[in-house]
Amino acid sequence: MYLKGEKTVLGITLILLSVLTYWTIFSSSRLPGGDMSDTVSQGYPFFSYTESRLSQGDLPLWNPYIFGGIPFYASFSSPVFYPLRGLPMVLFGSEAAIRFLFPIHLIIAGFFAWLFLKSISVSRWGSLVSAFAYASGAWANTLFYAGHGSKIICWAWLPLLLWAVVKWVKSRDSRYIGIGAVAIGMQGLSSHPQMILYSAGCALVLALFMTKRPLIRSIPINLGGLTVILLLGGTLAAVQLYPGYLFSTHTSRGEDLSLEAASSYSLAPEETLTMVLPGMFGMRHGFSDSMISGVPVYFGRLGLRLSSEFMGVAFFILGLTGLIFGKSRKARLALLTLSILGAVVSWGGYTPVFAVLYKVIPIFRKLRAPHMAAFVTTSSLALASGMGFDALFAGGLNSGKLKNAMIVLAGASGLFLILMLAAEPISRALQASWWAKNGITDPSPFGAIIARRASLLSKDFLRVFTVTGLMAAMVFMLRKGRGSKWLFAISILAVSSVELIPFNRNFQVYLPATSIESMYPDAPLLREMTGEGRVFPGGNHLVPLGIRSVYGYHAAKPATTDRLLALVGTSSPWVLRQTAMTTYASSEGAAGWEQLRPMLAEGIPGYPSDPMPRAFIPRSVVTGSVDDGFDAIAGGVDPQIRSFVVETPSVYDGVVGSAEILVDQPELVRVRTLTSGAGYLILADSWYPNWEVSVDGNSATLYRANGWMRGVQIPGGEHLVEFSYSSSDVVLGGIISGVALLLILISVLFSAIKKKRLNA
Repeated sequence: MYLKGEKTVLGITLILLSVLTYWTIFSSSRLPGGDMSDTVSQGYPFFSYTESRLSQGDLPLWNPYIFGGIPFYASFSSPVFYPLRGLPMVLFGSEAAIRFLFPIHLIIAGFFAWLFLKSISVSRWGSLVSAFAYASGAWANTLFYAGHGSKIICWAWLPLLLWAVVKWVKSRDSRYIGIGAVAIGMQGLSSHPQMILYSAGCALVLALFMTKRPLIRSIPINLGGLTVILLLGGTLAAVQLYPGYLFSTHTSRGEDLSLEAASSYSLAPEETLTMVLPGMFGMRHGFSDSMISGVPVYFGRLGLRLSSEFMGVAFFILGLTGLIFGKSRKARLALLTLSILGAVVSWGGYTPVFAVLYKVIPIFRKLRAPHMAAFVTTSSLALASGMGFDALFAGGLNSGKLKNAMIVLAGASGLFLILMLAAEPISRALQASWWAKNGITDPSPFGAIIARRASLLSKDFLRVFTVTGLMAAMVFMLRKGRGSKWLFAISILAVSSVELIPFNRNFQVYLPATSIESMYPDAPLLREMTGEGRVFPGGNHLVPLGIRSVYGYHAAKPATTDRLLALVGTSSPWVLRQTAMTTYASSEGAAGWEQLRPMLAEGIPGYPSDPMPRAFIPRSVVTGSVDDGFDAIAGGVDPQIRSFVVETPSVYDGVVGSAEILVDQPELVRVRTLTSGAGYLILADSWYPNWEVSVDGNSATLYRANGWMRGVQIPGGEHLVEFSYSSSDVVLGGIISGVALLLILISVLFSAIKKKRLNA
């Protein structure tokens, strides 16, 4: 009555789940992404830029089009070495890489979860149910809403890491060291360090619990193997992580965050209930489709909720059952510990525990958004649901315990029936503090928003009532000797599909556009108006058009850029000019310098008639610190008249000259200079230590000028100056990754040879 072959059933199930969950992707050519999502505001422009550079045979190391220039590859903007991102992009284009990232990783996440479950002796049908629970959970699939692809990649590889730890503990076979390293390496190449940290923590807890006797010998071997896995995996991803680490030392995130900043975006403890009652606090906000008359449907305490921890009532019940009655005591205790730890960390600043973690563990001072750790809880419960299925429906519990389970389920069903009837007053009571916090004493004018919130909660209660009732009936059938394991498994999958697939698809937003080109139509007039300068404010949408802008969107920026943007935010006419701005653009249109200058110069004597060029010879150069340079910009000092250069060995005055940009490429800028005497060439592009400079082919020293610009000493007369971006960090990282890959292959080969000898 069912297909033979466990892997066949698993494969068909996961493919069907992926297609149904992401049906719009397979049935239309529309691109995923809401108007405010990271996919649109950052993903598409950056992927488009990456694709264009790769097509030219270049690795995109620098993005010259936003913020006066910013490191691109090192800032995790172009994770091209992650195979399931890079290969689709090269072979099929950026649209395909973005469109199919989520459905592909749903499938591999389910398969890796199945591997882990088999390693802890979960039954055939229990493994299928649990793999489905892991793959279908809302935490990963609702990330589609905001476009956080790197998170789902790390989540998908986590169960493979856990499987490798279990197999290493059981067999001491070196190939599992290599496989675990691949899992960590793929997470590293996907570019989300915080998710890697949580994954490593999960593996550590599992390694501690999956010990053998004698413990005094087993624990060091387990932890030693895990250490090798993490180190080898980290070095496998060194081609991405090493440049990223160097970049982080020049960002504001390289410094320790305050406790307040580190605990920002914590999950309020009461919102952990959304694992079962996702609409209890209104559900998601930040997008127009989550508003009613300008009021957000969500009213919880999380600063920004773009996804959901909902995991389905059936899977939640099975997960709890597995944590209590699971057959594998070690796996059960490990997953129970992870469930608790994930919840406590996700609560962040709402409990005193996070302050202790912040003080004791240095890495917690570098990260924010503890809410993210909630995936550890939902993932652990999903993996435990297989053990729960075995306990309830595969002979794990005796008749007495089954009877108790049936009574509890039936009682829960009855309770939630009563709650469903009282959903509206309960919803109003929950919202009371929210209205008060927003200064609204009479919420009656907001009838639509109140009705929507009450409707969400009513549906939640109805769902729990229905699912617990059905599960009570299934346990009753089992006690009466009716039904079989495969029937109960299929029933659980069917119920959970109805719970999760429509819910997850509610978090999918799509654009009318079907290609990146249609999203960013060419703007030749704007390009002509901008010339070699920059658009203010501009943004990422200009990146595919090759137009430079002062502003943009990126979570990771050098501290230099942050300081410049802080000055630009003052809207001082002097500061705006000193970004080499030539054009002002808004939704109403664009204005060139000629139109813009009269407004900027109003009331300012001596305001220059021309925009500041990107390359120029300052009349005088004085020594000054980085702070001096920024202070001069803020004070209205014209860098063409006087430039402040950090640690300059010489000062100059009365220099006259010209500078012409001959070659203007992302990682190469060539300038011809002609001066009356020795002086400085200043390039009004962002300073960053990876930039190197030569004069007439001879290496020269790169100086930091005016707080954020690049400078170089030049002799008098005519000269050719070349600024080039060094790829040494990527090359060194690539060499380390290559060595790690070789070591992984050796570990697998060594295992195969050893196995062959044992079988001989």
